[in-house]
Amino acid sequence: MKSVYVLLALSLVAPGANAATPEEEIAALESQLEAGLAARDRKLLEPLIAEPFTWVHGSDGRVDQREDWLANAARGMALSGQKSARSEHGASLVFYGDPVHTAVRVTRVRLLDPAGKRESWMRQTHTLVRGSAGKWQLAMGQGVIMYDGPPLDPALHARYAGVYVLGDGRQLVLEWSDGALLATFPSGAHTQVFLASPTQEAIRNPAAGALTFTLDANGSPTHAALVRAGQEQWRAARK
Repeated sequence: MKSVYVLLALSLVAPGANAATPEEEIAALESQLEAGLAARDRKLLEPLIAEPFTWVHGSDGRVDQREDWLANAARGMALSGQKSARSEHGASLVFYGDPVHTAVRVTRVRLLDPAGKRESWMRQTHTLVRGSAGKWQLAMGQGVIMYDGPPLDPALHARYAGVYVLGDGRQLVLEWSDGALLATFPSGAHTQVFLASPTQEAIRNPAAGALTFTLDANGSPTHAALVRAGQEQWRAARK
């Protein structure tokens, strides 16, 4: 994917090249941003960052403004997990305005430490704006940590894919896709599910509740339930 982004970036300046689409322009910007962070190259990063600019850290909610963020980037501190293997999953891109002037890019990011002993997942949002010169810039970045712990077991998570039906007909849909267990809740909310054990979801916020599972003799889930503050909110049977 990186090589595609680099080619797109080069196409923006190639003589006689066709005009790039907004999707291609943002792909190029994201590639340049990643390269600038990896190289700790402030000169490369400066034209990519809007003024004003805000970066909200996913770990603790700290906020950096433009100058602080650039200074931290030059010291290698601007992006968590820079020494980890990083991959993106399920990226979406939405545009606003006519002509288009704002874009919001949301993706799930997986970080795996070099020793393979710890795995982290975050949902990352980039808000981008097209400046007066017609170039896209990053105006805001924010991450939310969804999981941080021992490496996940793909075979275990894949076993839970299926449709679970509540008594009133609503459904919990779990889908194994792109190496992740993705959930659509009865409310319509979407998230990624991380299991702490075969019967219990790992959660960061106990107040939000957690999925629990009932297993048959073979270890396959037969029911899913949402439990909050020790109280079962609903139970669903697997179809």
